This record gives sequence, structure tokens and C-alpha cells, in this order.
Amino acid sequence: MSNRNLLALLVMLVVVSITSFGYVIITYTIQQGDTLYSIAKEHELHVSTILDFNDIEDPKSLKIGEKIVFPQPDGLLYEVKKGETLSYIAKLFFAPVEDIIRANSIKNGDIIVPGQKLFVPMDSINKYDYKPIERPFRWPVYGVISSNYGWRQHPITGKLAFHTGLDIAAPMGAPIFAAADGYVTFAGLNGGYGFMVEIQHDDGMITRYGHMSHISVYVGQRVFMGSLLGRIGATGLATGPHVHFEVRDNEYRTVDPLSTLPAKDLMYVIRGYQEGNMDTGGK
Repeated sequence: MSNRNLLALLVMLVVVSITSFGYVIITYTIQQGDTLYSIAKEHELHVSTILDFNDIEDPKSLKIGEKIVFPQPDGLLYEVKKGETLSYIAKLFFAPVEDIIRANSIKNGDIIVPGQKLFVPMDSINKYDYKPIERPFRWPVYGVISSNYGWRQHPITGKLAFHTGLDIAAPMGAPIFAAADGYVTFAGLNGGYGFMVEIQHDDGMITRYGHMSHISVYVGQRVFMGSLLGRIGATGLATGPHVHFEVRDNEYRTVDPLSTLPAKDLMYVIRGYQEGNMDTGGK
């Protein structure tokens, strides 16, 4: 064990909240020299997991003595909404329902209830996403298209306006994932977009994700296809929880996101390689 790790064990306060499930929540006190990446590496986490569990004012400059929380092993929490089922929640995370059942020690006959928090292991998230073959981007969320790209009557102002993206409705707090590899160029409040993340992709394309309730990345962060960006919300000019998914080309012109995404029925794909089949489950 390094001297630094030994010192950390002696001086930092670590509180472990034991759950009856397959994970624990740890409270960690920031020490001098800590960065998001050093903490994530030491505890085998994604940086976005730490940001998802905490409201960190400046991700690039952590405050010594500040307490943060994170799960062990790596994973995300989701609060059950009225009428939701385990199979539906699994689709929100592009995960196998069996993995969520196992991680939360759910027995046959157990009923999930609104307000209950479910743990979704990171190793299970995006197991059933569809990697695009002929299109540049994957679906950023599992949801229902509530407004297409193009001219429409604005739902709030009532005026005819050009809608520059694709609205995908999903429950409050559902995860939003990166459509492709790239770097975060904006993460914060942006007028009618509300809380928004913008990514500059490796091929020069740009994607925007608007109306978030929580942002789980920071400017300059390298993200990959399927990286967690944040959570569904209704911030900015929004009538309900959804993500405004916007795509811009190399000349910063908006394009119809549907032209960059796989077919809608390929949002969630159950692969059965051993059986030689592949079942789709999109909406």
C-alpha cells in the first residue's frame, strides 16, 4: 500500500451504508490531491457515476473536506414511478431485467412500489443497446418520440417555430447516454434548453441533449458511445420530462436526428448469440 493510501486510511472519514442488496453506498471525504479521476480509479468507478450521485460545484477543483457519496460496485440508482414495471425500467437502462432483479435481491412475487430506489449495476447498463451500423449515432434514451424535427406550433408560446431537434419523452430521472464518442464542449444552463450537454464528436458532428434534471459530465470530459451524460428532466422551456436531442453537422447546421439514428424498433435489442437470434424491443 502506498504512503498516500495509508495516510488516507488514517485521516479520511469513510462511512459505509450497508444495504440488504448487492451494493453499498460509501461516504468519502475529499483529501488534498484528490481528483475525480483519482477517486474513480481507486474505487473502480466511472467519473460520471460520481457526478451522478453528487452535486459538485466545480468537478475540476474538488473542495478538501467536502463529502461525496458513491456506490460499490459501480452502478446507478433509479426511483420507481407509478405504474412502472421491472421490464420497463430495464429498458430505460438498456439492461437485462434479470440483472436488476438479482442486484436488488427481488424475489418471486415481490412488488416494486413508487418511490423505491433500484440499483442498476454498471456492468449491466447498455448490454442491450443497439450499436449503429449504417448510422453515426445510437439512441440516447429509451422513450417515445413526442415531437419531430421541423416546423411546429410551439407547445408553450403557441407560435409557429422551427423545432431544431427530436423530443424523446421518458420518465423523470431516466438516464441519458452519449450517442457516440467525443468531448463535452458545454454542460450547464442554456436558456430554453434548460440544463444541457453538448458533445463534439470525433467525426465533427455535434449533439445536444436538453431539458436535463441533472448533469453527470463536465466540459472537456472524454465520453464514449453509451457514457452516462445525465438524467431526464423538464428544465428550460418544457411541458414535461423529455430530452431534446439535437444534431448539427460539420458546418453547425441542424439536421433531422432521425436520419442519424437506427430504426425506432432498434432502441432496445435483446441479443441471443448462443441461440443465433436477436429480438428487438423498441417502441
